[in-house]
Amino acid sequence: MRQHVTEERIIEAALALIHDEPSGTFTLAKLAKRLGISTPSLYSHVPSKQYIIERVRSRVVAEISCEAFADAPWDAALAEWARSYANAFVKHPETIPLLTTNPVQAPELLAQYETIAEALLAVGWPREEIIPVFTVVESFVMGSVLDLVAPVQMVQPVDGDDYPTLRSLLGGREVDILRAQHTFDLGVDALIEGLRGRLARVRSDAAATA
Repeated sequence: MRQHVTEERIIEAALALIHDEPSGTFTLAKLAKRLGISTPSLYSHVPSKQYIIERVRSRVVAEISCEAFADAPWDAALAEWARSYANAFVKHPETIPLLTTNPVQAPELLAQYETIAEALLAVGWPREEIIPVFTVVESFVMGSVLDLVAPVQMVQPVDGDDYPTLRSLLGGREVDILRAQHTFDLGVDALIEGLRGRLARVRSDAAATA
């Protein structure tokens, strides 16, 4: 007996489908088949494909926290947000190709953008750089997630005597897991340090022209 189709079941099925077919080829036809209904029948429960994608995004980003912006300095809060962001997507890396190629409309994530924008404006970031700041952090996080969940060492020289320095730096899977986490931590620190320096220059330039 087919289960009653609800919006909640559609979103659950969509997330499961994306996990099972992580190629970025999510379609309503595949989703309808998984639910055992016709594609047109989906529209009696949800308004559009974009709506489904954004509900999936809402599920994934539900565990991202930007609470640190309430009482921590902007740079520490941004670093904490980046780590929280990565932790959420490590659980759903298959969603990255789909979610990064569709405009963000999920209210859960837009609310976080609003919080971050307010915090950055408050410490003197130029208005035209606010969105680029959190976009570059997101871009770094998404790329890092793919590295964190990679099943094998991605750098693999073929057998031979070439690349001796590179070979000496590579290790087994356990070493690679630690390397991926260290790489992410190093990247967050370097990114935040660079942003901190940029803000200092912006403030200095503003003071010089005041």
